[in-house]
Amino acid sequence: MRHDDKTLYGIHDKTERQLLIGYNSLISISCLIGDTLILIGSLRYKAIKLHKVLVIFIQYIAVNDLLFTVFSILPGTISLAADDWILGDTLCFLNYIAKNSSAQFICLAISALALAKMLIVKNPLRAIHFSGQAAHLTACCIWVYSFILPIAIIARNKDGVYFSYKIYNCIYDRSIAGWNPIGFEIYDMAVGLSVLTSTMVIVVSSVMMMVIAKRVAERMPGGLQWQGVLTVFLTVAAHIVYTLPLVIFFIISCYYHQAWMTVPMYLYRMFRWGWNIASLGVMVNFYIYTLTLSSFREFLKSRMKMITTLLIRCYTASEDERSVEEGEERRLLPALN
Repeated sequence: MRHDDKTLYGIHDKTERQLLIGYNSLISISCLIGDTLILIGSLRYKAIKLHKVLVIFIQYIAVNDLLFTVFSILPGTISLAADDWILGDTLCFLNYIAKNSSAQFICLAISALALAKMLIVKNPLRAIHFSGQAAHLTACCIWVYSFILPIAIIARNKDGVYFSYKIYNCIYDRSIAGWNPIGFEIYDMAVGLSVLTSTMVIVVSSVMMMVIAKRVAERMPGGLQWQGVLTVFLTVAAHIVYTLPLVIFFIISCYYHQAWMTVPMYLYRMFRWGWNIASLGVMVNFYIYTLTLSSFREFLKSRMKMITTLLIRCYTASEDERSVEEGEERRLLPALN
């Protein structure tokens, strides 16, 4: 697999690389455990007691986070440890697809989540009839749209995918022969339109949701369930915070590219840290649901009690088995003497 200049872009400070390895490992473990618990709790135990449309979007977001972790964060962690890409060409292609499609999906899915919650708060009686099938269809359409552009780029010329030491993941080289610049302008416009539209929907829906929720609470004290409002609001706020550094980098880098100027090295360092901050998104939702949803906390407590009981039983069984063995040894010792 091709790669860019390791001397120029690689992390030569061993301590910095080890810190990033630990950071990415923590994110990966938190995501794999947390999002698995979200899916198990919501699908099997109905532990997320929100409107069915919101639960469906939450489930799709959890699946997207797991895919992003498996195909992007974990390979990036391995690459940091090896200081090179050692996972082969196929996984590099999957890394590029998962990274780009997941980023688009999460923006659109969270905007759909915020919009759905705003409509539920605004029209609670009509919200009773909101269809779960429509939510599944919306999420699937978002997913298909998110996958189309990265797959189309690789299908056009897969040789452009290469390993970049800037973020220790696979990206695409736009300078390769065979690509019309207009094609990438269309791609940038499509991605930019998706991000801009989703951001506007997220901000407007969140503000309207909070304003309507406040009015409802003032008009009917105790008539509004704040758990759902806080869950969606914190999810949206966290998404904006952890993606902001990466968005700022892309805006500044677009200026340099349009002006045909060389992107300075400090911006690539900003790109790397913005990328790592954005990766926090895959683990944050679990802690938000634990904080805001009492039903989810009860589910986690019950699972912890079950695990604790199993561990105690295993320990007790091993202690009993050891006592039996020691008693048998004492009984046989006089006979041996």
